[in-house]
Amino acid sequence: MSVYMGAITGFVFLISISFCIGDIAKTAETTTGSPLIEIFFNSTNSVVGTCFLSSMIVVIVLIAANALLAEGSRSVYAFARDRGLPFSGQLARVEPKRRVPVCSILLTCVVQMALNSIYFGTLTGFNTVISIATEGFYLSYAMPLLVRIIAYFTNYAKEIPGPYTLGRWSVWVNAIGLLFLVFTSITFNFPTLNPVDEENMNYTSVAIGIIGLISIVTWLTTGRKSFTGPQIGKVDMIEGVTGSMDLRSHENMATTEKL
Repeated sequence: MSVYMGAITGFVFLISISFCIGDIAKTAETTTGSPLIEIFFNSTNSVVGTCFLSSMIVVIVLIAANALLAEGSRSVYAFARDRGLPFSGQLARVEPKRRVPVCSILLTCVVQMALNSIYFGTLTGFNTVISIATEGFYLSYAMPLLVRIIAYFTNYAKEIPGPYTLGRWSVWVNAIGLLFLVFTSITFNFPTLNPVDEENMNYTSVAIGIIGLISIVTWLTTGRKSFTGPQIGKVDMIEGVTGSMDLRSHENMATTEKL
């Protein structure tokens, strides 16, 4: 439901902003440094109204940053739990009192602050970080689609049972999605201005290459020896309690507690 609500409200917001732009050149070259703030001011003709609307955007950004921090720290913890990161022992450690992976949260917070701080030094670098994040999402979507297509044409898995399936259209929908993601991932590496110089160069390809190189080196040196992958059917317990429990027992316990 939250996805649907976000899509509807976001679409309405974008349509409203598009109708309120006014002079495009003046909006793009605004002295405020943000075209959106210029649009707010042109629409309200009030400094107070502009500050109020801009403050709402700041609140949304802060809430989104907290959500991204929670999401990122969970990913770091899960990857470290499966021994897929350096210092996995520390990053996967769950603090007994608070029952949260404190080290994973702190690491994610520091990295998030460092990436946001790039904006104060260079706008080109900050735009590169944004492009990396977007392309990273697209690549993460493309990889399972590619694996699914390979599994289909190699007869490894013609059908994958589940609560939702597209049936015989599944592989073709996956192929269309994969082509779109590959196309967008390539275009994200193109510069936005011509001629290209060191100020407007798109360094996304360089950054993605460095990340890929680090990943390959980490995998060859330590990852392939220690990475275990997700433990299917098992649930890790909070630190201080030994052993693991069957997933069905865990679900039954959770149901009993709710009742």
